[in-house]
Amino acid sequence: MMIKRWFRYGFHILVWMIALLSLPVSGTTTAAANTPNVDIGVLATRGHLYTKQRWQPTIDWLNLQIPEVNFVLHPLDLDTMANAVSQQTMDFVLTNPGQSVTLGRQYALSWIATLTNKAPSSTNFGIGSALVVRASSDYQRPEDIVGLPMAAVSENAFGGYLTLRYEMVQQGINPNDFFADVHYLGFPIDANLYQLRDRNVEAAVIPVCLLENMVKEGLLNKAKFRVLNPKENGHFTCQVSTPLYPNWSLAKTERGSAQLAKKISRILLSMSAENTAAIAAGASGWTSSVNLLSIDKVYQALDLLPLQQPWWKQALRWLRIHQEWAWALFIFFIFINVYHFWLEYRFSKSKQALEQTLHRLKEKGEMLEHSQRVAIVGELGSSLAHEINQPLTAIRNYSEGGLLRLAKQRPYEDIIPVFDKIQSEVERADAIVNRLRTLITKRTVKKKMCDIEQLLNDTIELLHFRLQKQEVVIARELTGTAVKTVVDVVGLQQVMINVINNAIDACMTYLERHPAEGYQANIIVRTHYQQDTISIEIVDNGTGLEHDNPTEAFVSTKTDGLGLGLAICRDVMEMHGGEFMIQSLESKGCIVTISLPVLSTINNRR
Repeated sequence: MMIKRWFRYGFHILVWMIALLSLPVSGTTTAAANTPNVDIGVLATRGHLYTKQRWQPTIDWLNLQIPEVNFVLHPLDLDTMANAVSQQTMDFVLTNPGQSVTLGRQYALSWIATLTNKAPSSTNFGIGSALVVRASSDYQRPEDIVGLPMAAVSENAFGGYLTLRYEMVQQGINPNDFFADVHYLGFPIDANLYQLRDRNVEAAVIPVCLLENMVKEGLLNKAKFRVLNPKENGHFTCQVSTPLYPNWSLAKTERGSAQLAKKISRILLSMSAENTAAIAAGASGWTSSVNLLSIDKVYQALDLLPLQQPWWKQALRWLRIHQEWAWALFIFFIFINVYHFWLEYRFSKSKQALEQTLHRLKEKGEMLEHSQRVAIVGELGSSLAHEINQPLTAIRNYSEGGLLRLAKQRPYEDIIPVFDKIQSEVERADAIVNRLRTLITKRTVKKKMCDIEQLLNDTIELLHFRLQKQEVVIARELTGTAVKTVVDVVGLQQVMINVINNAIDACMTYLERHPAEGYQANIIVRTHYQQDTISIEIVDNGTGLEHDNPTEAFVSTKTDGLGLGLAICRDVMEMHGGEFMIQSLESKGCIVTISLPVLSTINNRR
C-alpha cells in the first residue's frame, strides 16, 4: 500500500512537471508559428552543408536580435539565386561581388552591408582567383599552361574564372587561347582541386582561400599544390593570382521590407570580430556597402556587363541624338556610292577600249609577222627554186630512163626501181612545197610537241642553197640529251631563219670589207639541253653588231630591210616564256642566244 501510494504521488508529480514544462514550450511554438518568415538566399559555393555551417550563426544572430521575424537560410547556386531575385521569392540575398553586379544591373536591389575580411588592410576586399597546379609539375608561369586542360567553376563565376580571365587580358595573353580547354564543374567548388589532385586536369582556377580552407579542414595536403602568378596583397593570408575585389554583400530585394533592412544593417554593422557569427563566416564583421566600380570595369573589359548594348545599338542611339550628323553621314554615304559606281563605269569603258586596242595590236602583229615571213620567202627565192629544181630534174632523168628501158622492152622488174625513185623525188618536192606553204600561210599561233634537232635540220636544209652559194661553212654542236618541248613550230623556225640569214649577211659584209685576208665565213649552231631549259646559240665570225639596240622595231642596217626581223624574233621568244639575246664577240662576229623552257603540257595562250 505504501508503495502504491508513493507510486501514485510520483505519477502526479511527474504529470505536473510535464504540464509545467509544456506550458512555456507551447508558448514558444505558438509565438514561432505566429512570427513571419524572412527568406535569405545565400550563394552556396561549397554545397549546402558548408553554407549552413558558415552562415547559419549569422542567421541565428539576426533571429536573436530581431525576434519579431524568423530569418530562414536558403542555400542557392548562381542560377537559382538569379531566378529567386527575378521571381521575388527571397527577401534578402547574400552573394559574391560578381553576382552583385549582374543582379544589381537588372533588378532593384538595395545593398545593405559588405563582409570584411580579417586582414588589417583592405578590409573590404577579399575576392579573387588562384591558379593552382600540382607542386610536382614543371609549370612556372601562366604562359606554360596555355591551352592545357583546366578546371573551373563556371564561365559566369566571378572569383574563380572571370577575375583570372581579366588578369590574362591585362598580361597580354589571349584569354581564348589560355582557356581553350576548360572543364566547368559547377558547385561545389571543391571538385576543382580534386580533379587537379587526380591528374584529370593540369590546373584549377578556384576562388581565393579555397585551397587554404580545404587544407585546414584536412581535405588536401598543401605540399602537393602550388599557386602560379602569386601577388602581394598586404597581410592577406591566402595566396591569390589576381588583384582582390570587394567581398560578399547582403542586399534587399523588391519583396524585402525597408524597415527590416534598416534594422539588419544596424545589427550587422555592430557585429564584432569576436562574435561567433563573424568567426563562422571567416570575417571580422560587416561594413557599409562598398563601391563596385572595380567589378564593373572587369565586366566591361570582358564585354559581359549586364544590359550592355552592342556597339551598333549604341551607334544608333548616338545617331538619334545627333541627327544632323546622321544626315551628313547618310548624304556622304550616298555620294561615295554614286562616285564609286561612276568610277566602276569609267573603268569598265576603259577596260573595253583597252581590250579592243590589244586585239587590234595582236592582229597588226600577226600581219607584220606574216609579212616578214613572205619577205623571207622572197629572199630565199633562188634557194627555193634550186631546191625544187633538184627533184624535178631527177624526176625528168628517171622518166627518160624508164621510157628508154620500155623502148628496149626490158622486163618490168628493171622498170619498178625507176618508178620508186620517181615517187621518192615527188615526195621530196611535195615536202619542200609543204614547208613553204606552212611558212607563208597566214595563221594563228598553235603550239605542239617539237623535236628541236629536227627543226634545226629542216631550217638549215631550207638555207642550204644560199649557204653553199655564199661558201659559208655551217657546223652543229650538241651537249646534253636531246628532248622534245612544246613550241610554235612555224614561229620558232622563222626565228632560226632570221638569225642564220643575218649571220650569213654579216659574214658577206665582212668579206667585202676585208677581201685580202683569206677570210672563211663560219657559222656554228650549238644546242645545250639542260633539265628545265633548252639553249640554242648561233655564232658567226662576221662584222658583229652595228646598232646599239638591234631588236628595236623598224631599225635596220640593211638598205632594203624592214627592221622587223629581230623585233619579231624577240616577241616570239617572249611568247614562249624564253629569252632572245644578241651581242658582239670580242674580235669579230656575233652570238645570238635563244633559250626555251622545257614544257610537256601544251598551252596555246599568247
